[in-house]
Amino acid sequence: MKSIVRLFVGIAILTIPVSARADEASKAAKIEEMLQLTHVDRMTAQMLDQVKSMVAAQVSKMDVPEEARKASAEMQQKMMDLVADRLSWAKAKPAYARIYSETFSEGEIDGILTFYKSPAGQAMLEKMPQLMQKSMAVGQQLMGDIAPDIERIMSEMKEKNKK
Repeated sequence: MKSIVRLFVGIAILTIPVSARADEASKAAKIEEMLQLTHVDRMTAQMLDQVKSMVAAQVSKMDVPEEARKASAEMQQKMMDLVADRLSWAKAKPAYARIYSETFSEGEIDGILTFYKSPAGQAMLEKMPQLMQKSMAVGQQLMGDIAPDIERIMSEMKEKNKK
C-alpha cells in the first residue's frame, strides 16, 4: 500500500512542472495574440517616427552655424539610428511579453482578448493610432509652450554658475 501511495506522490510531483509549463505556454500564446491584436509593433514604429520628428523639429530650432549643419545632421542621424536599433520590435517584443505576463493573470488576458475581439475593442484598436497622434501633438504643444521657460531657467543657472 505504501508503495502505491509513493508511486502516486511521485507521479504528482513529476507532473506539476509539466502542468506549470503548459500553463505558461498557454499564457504566452495568449500574450502573443494580444500583442498581434493590439498592433504593438506598429505603435512602436509610429512612436519612433514621432520621436524622430520631434528631434528634427528641436534641432531645426537650434541656432547652428551653417558650417556645422552637415555635422549636426550626421550626428542626429547616428542618434536616431541608435534609438531605432534599441527600440526595434525584435528587441522590444520579449520585454513587452515579459511585462504583460508579470502584469496580467491568464484570466485577465482572456478578458482583454475578449474585449479586443468585440466591436468596441476593434474600434479602440482601429482608432488608437489617431488617438496617439493627437496625444503626441498635444504633448508637443505643451512642451512648445514651456520651452521659453526652460530656456530662461537654463540661462539663469548658467549665470549663477559663472559667479
